[in-house]
Parts: sequence; C-alpha cells; structure tokens
Amino acid sequence: MFFQWLVVVTGIACILEVARVLRDLWWQPWQICKRLQAQGVKGPPFIPIVGNQPEVARLLAQATSTPMERSSHEIVPHVLPHQTKWSKLYGDMFVYTFGSKVRLTIADPGLIKKILSNKLDFPKVSPSVLIRDLFGDGLVLAEGEKWEQERRTLNPGFHVDKLKAMVETMSELTTNMLNGWARRIVEAKSPKGVKTVEIEVLEEYQNLTADVIAHTTFGTSYEAGKMVFSLQHRQQAMVVEAFYKSIRLPGQSYLPTPENLNRWKIRKTIEVNLRQIVEKRLQHNETQQNDLLDIMISAYRSQLLAGKPKNLRMSIQDIVDECKTFFFAGHETTASLLTWTTMLLALYPDWQERARAEVMDVCGRTRIISSDMLSQLKLVGLVLNESLRLYPGTSVLARCTQRDTRLGKLMIPKGTVLFIQLLVMMHNKELWGEDADDFSPERFSEGIAHAAKHPSAFIPFSIGPRNCIGQVFALMEAKVVLCKLLQRFSFQLSPTYVHAPTQFIVIKPKHGMQILFEPID
Repeated sequence: MFFQWLVVVTGIACILEVARVLRDLWWQPWQICKRLQAQGVKGPPFIPIVGNQPEVARLLAQATSTPMERSSHEIVPHVLPHQTKWSKLYGDMFVYTFGSKVRLTIADPGLIKKILSNKLDFPKVSPSVLIRDLFGDGLVLAEGEKWEQERRTLNPGFHVDKLKAMVETMSELTTNMLNGWARRIVEAKSPKGVKTVEIEVLEEYQNLTADVIAHTTFGTSYEAGKMVFSLQHRQQAMVVEAFYKSIRLPGQSYLPTPENLNRWKIRKTIEVNLRQIVEKRLQHNETQQNDLLDIMISAYRSQLLAGKPKNLRMSIQDIVDECKTFFFAGHETTASLLTWTTMLLALYPDWQERARAEVMDVCGRTRIISSDMLSQLKLVGLVLNESLRLYPGTSVLARCTQRDTRLGKLMIPKGTVLFIQLLVMMHNKELWGEDADDFSPERFSEGIAHAAKHPSAFIPFSIGPRNCIGQVFALMEAKVVLCKLLQRFSFQLSPTYVHAPTQFIVIKPKHGMQILFEPID
C-alpha cells in the first residue's frame, strides 16, 4: 500500500511540475502577447518555448557575415537586423518572444525617459547566470536597498574633484602607450621616407583602459589584474556564444557539463585573483590611497568597528563583486568609445585637423594634460558625443514589470521585458534629421538637450537614478587619450580594416580596428 501511495504521490508531483513548466514556458508568455496584441501591439507569430530566438540569431548571423561599406554608419540593420525587419512590418513598438521571455520594444524617447526614471515600477531584468558571472552582484545588477546602499557608498569615488586628480595618471599611461607606437615606427622596416605603422587600436585601447581602471580605482596595475581582464573577455565571449543557442533548458546552466565546468573554473579563478587584491589592501591598518577600493574597504571596516559583523551592507564578497563590475565595465566601454572615435577621425581628416588645432591651441605639446585643459576642449567634446550617438556602448537596455503597469496608453502585463532601443533612437531620422546616419559633431554645438527634436534622444549612459556612475570618468579618460593622440600622430584607416560593427555586450568592430599612424614632426 505504501509503495502504491508513493507512486501516486510521485505521479501527481510530476504532473504538477510539468504543468508548472508549461505555464512558465508557454501559457504565461502567450497570455502576455495576447493582451498586448489586444491593445494594438503587433509582432511576429508566437512560438512556444524557444520563441523567436532562432529567427533573431539567424538574422544576426546573416547580417554580420557581410561587412558594411567603410564610410557607412547606418549600423542598425547590421547590429539589430531583427529590429529593422520587424519594425518595418509591425511598427516601432512591437512584441516578440525570446525563449519564454516576452519583449516589448520601446524606441520613443518620452516613454524611455519614463521607464528609466522609475526604478520601482520598471526594475532591471533578472540576469542570466553568464551575465552574473561577469558582473557579480555589483552595482550594475543589484536591486532595491542593496543597490541604494552600494550607490551611496561608491558615489564619493566618482566625485568630480576626485576624478580630476586621476587625469595625471591617465596622461602618463597614455604617453607610455604612444611611446610604444613611436618605437614601432622607428623599428619598422618601411620603404625610405615612409614613417607609418599599422596599429590594431581596439586591443591597444583595451589594455590602456584596463591599466587606467586598475591604477586609478584599485591602486594596482594592469599586470596585477591581467588575468582577470583576460578571463572576463572569455566570459564575454561565452555570453555572445550562448545568444546563438536556440534552446536552453531550465536548469541547464547548473549541470556539470564541460561548458559549465569551464565556466565555473573561470569564475573561481577571477574571484581568487580579486580577493588577493582586496586582502592585500586589507592587510594595511590604515587606507591611504583614497581610491574606489579604499572607499569600499573603509565602509567594510566601519561596520566591523560598529559591531555589525552580520548582514554587512558592504561585505568582502560585495567588494569582490564591485571589482568584477568595474574591472569590466570601467575599461571595456571606454575602449569601445576610443576605438570608434579614432575610426571616425581617421575617416574625416577635416574634423581630425579641427580637433588637433583645438588641442594644440589649448594644450600645445604639454606632456601632462590637466583637468582645466580638458574643460576647454569643446570640439573634442562634440566629436565624442557624435561618436557615442553613432556607436554607443550598448544598443539596448532592458527593464521589466513586476505587476501590471501603465505606460502611456498601454497597460503592460506583469512579466513583460521592456527592450529599450538606444541605438535605434539615436539613429532615428524623425528625431535627428535626414543626416541621422552621418557624422556631424556640430549637431551638438547648442548642447545635448538641443541636438535632437527631443531632449532625451541622446542617452548613451542611460538616464534617471540608475544612470552610469562612471560616465564622467569615461569621458574624461577619452578626452585625455584623444588629446595625447592628436598631439603626436596623424592617422587614417588602414586598407586592411573591415567595417563590421557587432554587439559583443558592447558594440565593437568584429575584426578589430586597424589604423595607420604617422608621427607629427
């Protein structure tokens, strides 16, 4: 009798579990799509379990298999081909499914501002395990009270006065990189009279910005964190690879497959290396470097002194997670910005000369750039803004609804993912004019708020309470590097460069960025 009841109970449990899975993978997504369609929001046909993910992956693979014209900046069809295809069929706002997640695309700047300004009704989407491996549970992914506490703790590390003190370090590290380029020109066996060298600048800028973030915010060096940066790039590749896999079963990321074993090993190695950096600083009785790591360690110590060893608002693991976040986000986005800006100035020599003339007028050939000099570089600022508009760090932001929520004329069902189309918005001809895909820095000459028909049409660092904490740092660093670059070299695109922008968490050139540099006598 016992075994009969056991079989019955087990059978009922299996039936209930199957019903739950069907509810999560089919019934709920279908209901969300149905409710949105009843309000006039259209989209591609609903497909249970896998959703429209195979079609998205197919279109993206097809688009990236062919390079673009080198002078074209119309990158939306190349980076987001499904967005281009479906917006033509269903309008700028449409709904589709990605696996079991329902995505509602938003490209209207007014609605985007409402979403990003309201972190309570539109919180961040729960990240995949691969994204969490990369960023940890740091500021980028944290929610609620944890996010508020960590943001308050970290804000002093990004105060303008503190950032100004970092300019000298940025300048010195950039000089070291450029000295290496100059030596390569001298050592190159070029034809008589030719003083150029081809540099793959994406890799160079990644190393430089990694060195900057390591020095200025963690009091270490690129060499000390080299393994972390390298392994994070491997994690980045895993995220992209997983995107192309049409079907990922529930719980698949937790099975001891060769892929997951490798992922776990990388995650553990990163944590061990970052803990060594943190513990090395903790060994000192007093913190003196006054950088971001010091701020976090001071918060940790203050809690211990207050007799609160439990439920710490800044634990050692929290510090490690923030290190993951800033090691990656703090260098990858700036490297991308520098890469695309260098390409644009190489393509448009008139703007390169105008920017160089401004740098020479403000800075001359000064070896160390000061923060006061940077504030005077208006044209360089225009160029950076236009580079961020055409080639932003990320193409989309994602938010979700935890309950039925009103947005404009729509009632957004609970469980909907709002896909905020930054790239689409910043290339929208209705907002930016017919030259929206052209390089025209002067569109920002009257200020960011007046560059387009809507003041929130340009938000490369997001907007609202969860805007990027490091945006001033990134722009300051980019100005320093461009200033030093324009002082010493003229440059043009190499014939070997293949124009293929792709979304690799950040938007970057698929085949690298090859630039020809010539010293300025």
